[in-house]
Amino acid sequence: MFGFLNPMRTLAALLLLTTFALAQDAPPKSKAEVEQIVKEYLMKHPEIILEAVSKYQENQRNDDKKKVQQTISSNQRQLRSDPASPSTGSTAPDAVTVVEFFDYRCGYCKRMASAISKLATGSNVRVVFKELPILGPDSIIAAKAALASRKQGDVYTRFHQDLMALEGTITMASIEKVAARNSLDFAKLKTDMEDPEIKAQIDATQKLAEAIGVNATPSFVIGNELFTGAMDEQELQSNIAKAQKR
Repeated sequence: MFGFLNPMRTLAALLLLTTFALAQDAPPKSKAEVEQIVKEYLMKHPEIILEAVSKYQENQRNDDKKKVQQTISSNQRQLRSDPASPSTGSTAPDAVTVVEFFDYRCGYCKRMASAISKLATGSNVRVVFKELPILGPDSIIAAKAALASRKQGDVYTRFHQDLMALEGTITMASIEKVAARNSLDFAKLKTDMEDPEIKAQIDATQKLAEAIGVNATPSFVIGNELFTGAMDEQELQSNIAKAQKR
């Protein structure tokens, strides 16, 4: 009955109904009298308002979480098994998949780069990289370069780490240095960056991000949960451990 009311109005309506119910055997009261009763009650018990708001917010969070989990479940293949998305780490069937949405110009993504790199070595974890260039033209250039590097062999992970280590503005000149460090043909890389498939892949990742509620970088899908924002290494491992138990 009160599904479309905010918590304050819901509380007031419930109190009004209660007041009327309790006063059924008493002489009828005017609207002003009832409002005064409700006002006096709330003045004496203001904590009820906070409790109602807190409960409402908790229910909203739970509802939002369920919706995200349902969306993640319905996008499993694109999240974890899309061959167009680079990945590294364990290939064991029981490995936990960590899907990272990131931007090369994102400072928090750069801070987490080392922790993400460690996941892929010596643990039962697989990392899937989702290029989400949302911080301007430089981000798009870097994402295209990283994806284009895959056309010259199994170099994406190293190329990705080197791009993450870049400081300041990302330019074609800095990308050329990263390409040289990884023994790539830069002329070919520039040509491959304009491949329509790469743009289509970035567009698809952006649509996927919107579908599951990713609105910032870094964001992670671990198990069936979405985590937005940077985590320290301990928190990251804790969330992975929870996913392993599930």
